[in-house]
Amino acid sequence: MRRFTLTALGLALAAAPAAALAQRTDDNATTSAEDAFGTSIGGEQIGIYNPNYVRGFSAAEAGNIRLDGLYIDQQAAFSDRVIAGLQMRVGLSAQGYPFPAPTGIAEYELRKPGDKRLLSVSGRLGPFGAKVLELDGQLPVTDRLSLGAGYGFFSDRNHTGGSAQFRTMAAIARWEPVDGVEITPFWSRIGIADEELPPLLLTAGDYLPPRLDRVKRIGQKWAANDGKTIATGLTTTINRGDWTLKAGAFRSILDLDRSHTQLFLNVRPDGTADEVVIAEPGRRSASTSGEIRLSRRFADGPRLHTLHLSLKGRDRSRSYGGGREIFIGNHVIEDPVIFPEPVTAFGAQTRDTVDQWTAGIAYEGRWKDVGEVSVGLQKTDYRKRVFGPDTPVITTKDAPLLLNATAAVYASPSLAFYGSYTEGLEESPVAPGHAVNRDEAPPAIRTRQIDAGLRWSVTPTIRIVAGVFEVSKPFYSIDTARVFRQLGDVRHRGAEFSLSGQIAPGLTAIAGTALIDATLSGDAVDSGQLGKKPLASFGRLSTAVLDYRPTFAPAVSVDLVVESTSDRVASTDGKLVIPARAIASVGGRYRFKLGKAPATLRVQVANVGNKFGWANGPSGIYLYNMPRRLTATLTTDLG
Repeated sequence: MRRFTLTALGLALAAAPAAALAQRTDDNATTSAEDAFGTSIGGEQIGIYNPNYVRGFSAAEAGNIRLDGLYIDQQAAFSDRVIAGLQMRVGLSAQGYPFPAPTGIAEYELRKPGDKRLLSVSGRLGPFGAKVLELDGQLPVTDRLSLGAGYGFFSDRNHTGGSAQFRTMAAIARWEPVDGVEITPFWSRIGIADEELPPLLLTAGDYLPPRLDRVKRIGQKWAANDGKTIATGLTTTINRGDWTLKAGAFRSILDLDRSHTQLFLNVRPDGTADEVVIAEPGRRSASTSGEIRLSRRFADGPRLHTLHLSLKGRDRSRSYGGGREIFIGNHVIEDPVIFPEPVTAFGAQTRDTVDQWTAGIAYEGRWKDVGEVSVGLQKTDYRKRVFGPDTPVITTKDAPLLLNATAAVYASPSLAFYGSYTEGLEESPVAPGHAVNRDEAPPAIRTRQIDAGLRWSVTPTIRIVAGVFEVSKPFYSIDTARVFRQLGDVRHRGAEFSLSGQIAPGLTAIAGTALIDATLSGDAVDSGQLGKKPLASFGRLSTAVLDYRPTFAPAVSVDLVVESTSDRVASTDGKLVIPARAIASVGGRYRFKLGKAPATLRVQVANVGNKFGWANGPSGIYLYNMPRRLTATLTTDLG
């Protein structure tokens, strides 16, 4: 359920890259993007990757989240009341971290208040009748202390007819007690009420579900979630000559008072299915985490050497389970059955805890106009304990030594070649809602990544990045008894390409493609239980974005987004596929004044062709895509 809540909230609570709380009327993901690998700003996300999909895996599930460059064990979606930015780091862009991670890094940046008084007001209508109001303000108290706060109300609607209400609140401060020292405490809360998540479909054989009407609720109205998320913490940066100390301590909580999973099992070609609701007595996942990193720079003529010492850790606790399956009936999916909410006797819940500490040392060397090299070594100590009802405590431990090494060579001022090798101990995926052992989190897994490529600055404003990669991990999915467990190993080999920059006066282009060959191995493949291609894998994912702001009419800009995928594997033998599709969206911005305040009206029509298609998950679930939809957002900045 955690990742479904993350996904649902993520549509409404996207982040935006900036160093301080800037004017929101200037938000534009396309013109702010460094490359095509993934950027979010102002409620818009572009690029081929996001925290839930990087090179075919999930950086969020793996635990590869960074906040202001520091490790955080994120348990629920951030609120953009305190988050200013999101940038996906892969390939050469990930080499800026002294301790990179397989599956890439999702880098969030805090929305730090600046030195000018500002109140940004944003209202949104759509999609699907949603209504949103957001307020973000900052107030400089002294020349060294600035305060920020925000409030947001989301009356949300999703593409399966479900609704939800979210209320976001936050407070953040930026304090510089002396030169070279910055302290940033923050607190944020997201209130979740009547969140109707999309229903999950599972077919009875190797065929796609029949086409359904979109934006039509087909589940039980009472099968909703209530609860809250809290994110709080403090970051500190101290610069003293050649020494830099960065530290952060964070608390991340997902706390659901009631929790439901809406399922349609054994979906048949005639449109009938077994409707099941899984009701649970809420769930809670809370983690205290953080990192302290000390860096020392040594100048040696044109060479710069940096030594990093790092200590990071987490203490996480989860409670889940104890739920009951409620059989609603066998019926045509689009003919809803009204089923009164039963009084459910819940069972005892399972609790698990994770304690992990990692100490690391890394070296970075940069030689001007020649290249750079880095090597890092981390020793991690991992322990997980599972306290199940009426069962002995299960304890798993691991203490690997993890190596990473990177190198880049500058062939010319505009051309660089890079390569890297990275080992990691990452979180494994959580069992999905339709598994018998739903929400169970297996122990951490050892992972490995190799990549190489180039970055070419074609012109001062146009940059191309191209690379190849191989990522290897244990593979978890549902077996024939609907038990989520390790079924083998998976290897993703592929290539990725990015073009970004201003290709003509006023015309910005972002284009990217990922080509991925996913291969399974192990006993489940040898026995025929699994094929050689994992479910939901596809060979190509592409995106292209154009943003045009004519020099003769700078108040207006128009944009076009095209996203496409190749066939997606939908059966273990690989013979059933979800057909390839391409989706186009068009939009525009109009910049004007409300009195003396700058304002921007943003309008977008997504999926203009109203194409229908299915998406699936590695455990076999299906969910249809979003139909054509209109969104209009008005933002103004009051000084």
